[in-house]
Amino acid sequence: MKGMKKRGRLLLAEDISAIGSLSTTVALPLLVLQGITPALLPTSILSTQSEGYGQPISLPVAQWVPRVLQHWNQQKLKIDGALIGYIGDLQVGKRLVTFLTKNKLPFVFIDPVFADGGKLYPNLAATQLEIMCQLIQQAHIITPNYTEALLLTAGRIESEGDQQQAFSECELLERLEKMMQHHGRAVITGVEQAGKIGCIWRDENGCVRRSMFPRLHGHFYGSGDVFAALLTAFLWKGRPFSESVSEATLLTYQALKDTADANIERRAGIDISGIMRELAQKNTD
Repeated sequence: MKGMKKRGRLLLAEDISAIGSLSTTVALPLLVLQGITPALLPTSILSTQSEGYGQPISLPVAQWVPRVLQHWNQQKLKIDGALIGYIGDLQVGKRLVTFLTKNKLPFVFIDPVFADGGKLYPNLAATQLEIMCQLIQQAHIITPNYTEALLLTAGRIESEGDQQQAFSECELLERLEKMMQHHGRAVITGVEQAGKIGCIWRDENGCVRRSMFPRLHGHFYGSGDVFAALLTAFLWKGRPFSESVSEATLLTYQALKDTADANIERRAGIDISGIMRELAQKNTD
């Protein structure tokens, strides 16, 4: 995995929202633009994202997912890596755990999208945490936010203060990485400090690094999806880890600023058109 450009097919397992620029809707173009061949496996199909539009209409995929994986196997369609995001169905989560455990992919990126602000997302059962812990055992890179990081390592959050006091940043990162595959790397997102927000990670020497930008007003649905797709693409292309995290954070911030400047309705997701143009230009340089 270290510093080597990947070839082959990347499994993209996230939800698809018919309305909203987030999850698969942002991840797919960002990956394809950078030359990555995706294998799409929707973890759920929704009329809208799960927040901001009332109760979304959902199309169950739990029975479809194993048949897709079986068909790919029959056709000898090799999967060489995976980016796994939001999983709203526990049965789909269990299928993915089985798939990863059996196939031992050399590149597994898990964005454990299940909680924020000290609590689980709407419509997710408490058993979601157990499934996520099993997925993370197969991961080489994970990108939880602070709430998710504490739930994964401690199992609960008793108060908002726990989010900043339970462990030091280094201890929290170490605990996460011990849950993962050998030499796994964790990045904690949504870290706030002195009016700025960004992410923290440990570099090759075990020192905590951070990439921070001015905090923009309000909540941005889909920001983690953009960050995860960008970081996946950079690492898949063989770029160094710390460089990749810093660049992914910068571009995510640019996308959020573009969204805010354009007064786009927040529940509609993230405007990635600007960073798409920037990435396309870099690809031609």
